[in-house]
Amino acid sequence: MNRRSFLARALAFGVAFVQGWWSRPARAETDYFTGTDFVGKNRAGKFKQFYINYWKPFRRIKAEDWSLAVEGLCERPRSFSLKELGNLPKVTQTSRLKCVECWSAKAEWRGFHFSELMKLCPPQPQATGAVFHCGDNYNEHLSLADLNHPRTLLVTEMNGAPLSDEHGFPLRIIIPSKYGYKNPKAILKIEYVSQLRYGTWSKIGPYSPDGTILPGTDHPLDLGKIPRRIPGGEITAY
Repeated sequence: MNRRSFLARALAFGVAFVQGWWSRPARAETDYFTGTDFVGKNRAGKFKQFYINYWKPFRRIKAEDWSLAVEGLCERPRSFSLKELGNLPKVTQTSRLKCVECWSAKAEWRGFHFSELMKLCPPQPQATGAVFHCGDNYNEHLSLADLNHPRTLLVTEMNGAPLSDEHGFPLRIIIPSKYGYKNPKAILKIEYVSQLRYGTWSKIGPYSPDGTILPGTDHPLDLGKIPRRIPGGEITAY
């Protein structure tokens, strides 16, 4: 291959690559993959009009082996099975999950308010929030004020069915006024703390540790990705 042919091919490849990258949403460059034993790393795929992303590979969680630990600055630390969490008073809400990477998608979520967990495992007076430790080694810090917001749910079901592995089985949190990185999934442990720090996502990029949705433009996947202006906070207009 002569130099001219090589450069022509390289240029064609570069144009094709850029066109392919530009035509896809951020972090959607590969299909979502799950193996027999692992949930994939940093894979964003179309799954019922959602893009999916996990921090690191991890073994699939089996309901019979899983328990939620509540500890740290806790008056009565303990663990809960999925069945025990299922006995807590249930709440159903429809809300939109908004990603910091410009897309959103809507779903019906069913779970329980954090206040129900606090009744059983109250924080000590010096606690100001909690760290959520997840199956993919992700962690997120959330204030007690955010956790006790009436629109915040600890979720076990989505669209009338138990959470799938992709969407955070067996337990995730939904805070509609916060970007997706403040909505951890595949939760293993909740640890009360006296001081909130940066969670995983805020440590690796220019992302606010508060994570409140800012005014800007949204591209809702369930509405054809047509750009829509949003005022900030929970998206309720569509």
